[in-house]
Amino acid sequence: MEQKTVKNEISTKENEGLKRSVVLSHKDAEEYRSYKRRKKLNEITAAISASGASLFTGQEVQRVCERAIRFKQAAVKLPITKLSQAAYYLTGSKVKIDCVVGGSGETLAKVKAYEARIAVKRGAKEITAIVTPSLLDCCRYGEIRKEMKRLRRAAGKASLKVRVESVLAFAVLSRVARIACEVGAQYFSVPYFLGCERLKTDMTRGCGLEVTGVNETEDFKRLVEFGAARVVTDRAPEIYAEWLKSAEEETTRLFEEKEERAEEKKEPPVATLARPSVQEETPQTVGPIASPVGDPETEYCCRLEGTELKFL
Repeated sequence: MEQKTVKNEISTKENEGLKRSVVLSHKDAEEYRSYKRRKKLNEITAAISASGASLFTGQEVQRVCERAIRFKQAAVKLPITKLSQAAYYLTGSKVKIDCVVGGSGETLAKVKAYEARIAVKRGAKEITAIVTPSLLDCCRYGEIRKEMKRLRRAAGKASLKVRVESVLAFAVLSRVARIACEVGAQYFSVPYFLGCERLKTDMTRGCGLEVTGVNETEDFKRLVEFGAARVVTDRAPEIYAEWLKSAEEETTRLFEEKEERAEEKKEPPVATLARPSVQEETPQTVGPIASPVGDPETEYCCRLEGTELKFL
């Protein structure tokens, strides 16, 4: 019995032919379609839940926080000046507060560390530290590493994110990404640009890639497929609706194509001719059978006498 089961599981031409010949009933097809819809819905919901929101575009704090709670987003990225308001609206929810320290980045390391400690005391679970742009321009990577180590200690139990505010050469971003992994940061954050998902190859020691400023559904989907740990967007409701609509259209199209192929494979019934019964007791005589016309040398006549065929 076990050998038979294993044999059926092996992918052979015979088994593949059997699989292709399976036709579901209308009820089973609808149940399978509902299952595919639920599975796709769960995938979209999980992707949106892993995303983040931001409060840097002048939006109302309450509106952004309530929307993040409704869509079960992972965190809300905000400046330290809006931390108290966000903490009030996010009380009791699982949405984390992601506080950006250091302003534009051109701040002393001790000031950034002080802001990080204040943010953690006020409820921030994630700290985003912006790399000093002037250090990047001069390629002073040793000082950047020293600064990030200090911020890692100041963040304590909170997750540290090392962020680059502007799009730089890929080699520079790759170098900073490796520094973020070395100092023990949980995320390396960059603004969205075409090909940013390639930075994931530099992520080691459990450090994930965060991409901010994603506004298009296709960009969001591509980053999720490439394994970005966090995608920050201000259009979570719109992306959710567009993605769900496209998934529904794709599922419907695939099922319609399958139904069309199934209809095309249906062949008309083949008429079967019953063989005449031969009665040995009463010999039957069949009239002459003419051969194809056109070649006199192959023309012949024959007659069936009993069970023997006699040529004339």
